[in-house]
Amino acid sequence: MKRAILALIKSNMQQEIRTMLGLMDFQVLVTTDNGMEALRLLHRHEPDIMIIGWHLQGLSSSELLQTLLAQHLCPTLVVLQAEESALLSQVVRADAHQVAFYPLRALDLGAAIFLAEQRFQRERENTDQIRRLEEEIKTRKLIYQAVLRLIELRGWNEETAYSTLRSQAMAQRKSLRALAKDVIKGLWLPD
Repeated sequence: MKRAILALIKSNMQQEIRTMLGLMDFQVLVTTDNGMEALRLLHRHEPDIMIIGWHLQGLSSSELLQTLLAQHLCPTLVVLQAEESALLSQVVRADAHQVAFYPLRALDLGAAIFLAEQRFQRERENTDQIRRLEEEIKTRKLIYQAVLRLIELRGWNEETAYSTLRSQAMAQRKSLRALAKDVIKGLWLPD
């Protein structure tokens, strides 16, 4: 069973959404109408989805949404009332995972939750891939600096310096990155 937190102002909206979520095998952990409390509850319960309205007390919905998206905590579904349709562009610019309009049908809510989860998953995968690529770039820079240091100190060409670095890393059973750091720090130099 998946878990949800509702941060909505109107209690009738909370009750309707709670009922629909129950039909979709979601457990509503807590409901609140305060943005600051919603953020605290989010960190405490780590739900599978957060459903928020736009006019919360305490921390504004915009600030809550920015925090949720910046920290990649969970998928976020913003529910706007029909009379709040003018806010749609603001919510879209805030980059919510999904937006739905109240009154909702259970099928619409299910589709909105599914799309929010899919978008959140793609964002998480992209973030992980960016992190891996950044680490790979750092490693390549370290290796390049170590090769340059060997070229400066020994007068070797680039191929010889890299081959020596790679051979020594295998002999010491170290990663190429770790040995490159040792070369840069002057802890290891070939004889």
